[in-house]
Amino acid sequence: MLSRVCQATSVLVFGQFAVAPAIVAQRPVSRGGSTYADSCLPVSEFQIGGVALGADGEKALEDLGKWLRVKTGSGEDDGGRYELKTYYFRDLEIDIVRGLVDRVATHSPRTVTPSGLRPGLSRGAVGRLLAAKGMTFKQSGDTLEIPPCQSTAPEGLVFEDLLEVAFDPTGRVRAIWMAASRP
Repeated sequence: MLSRVCQATSVLVFGQFAVAPAIVAQRPVSRGGSTYADSCLPVSEFQIGGVALGADGEKALEDLGKWLRVKTGSGEDDGGRYELKTYYFRDLEIDIVRGLVDRVATHSPRTVTPSGLRPGLSRGAVGRLLAAKGMTFKQSGDTLEIPPCQSTAPEGLVFEDLLEVAFDPTGRVRAIWMAASRP
């Protein structure tokens, strides 16, 4: 009886080593990294849930109503020290720096960009929506970075704001955010 248990254990252990590489090879390959879009979107697309990047922060808060919580921090850039306030709403979070909306993000499928990008869409659906705006991107990477077609920076300065779309391992949009660049 003991020898049969040893034989069964040996078969199971050996079988595990022989089969495991085949199973691992069938797992989806992680695309990893970011893909930079082949083209750009109009500045009018740089808003989520009606909140535009660079908009007046006080007006944005007034339009959104009561937030769930707020977190205060600070930072420093070429303009000196600044206060950063992150406001959390049910479907949206926004950062306000120096009175302006500095970042907008969502994980909610109920919150969309003007072109209809929203969490939950498949990679193919994102491609079709963006193609309607004249934009293309490679089908790789877990984050798609999209620049605006015109600079949102004051005359003479070069900033690069980005709208970013993050995909989950199944190829669906996990989150959308945009952030202003800083000097």
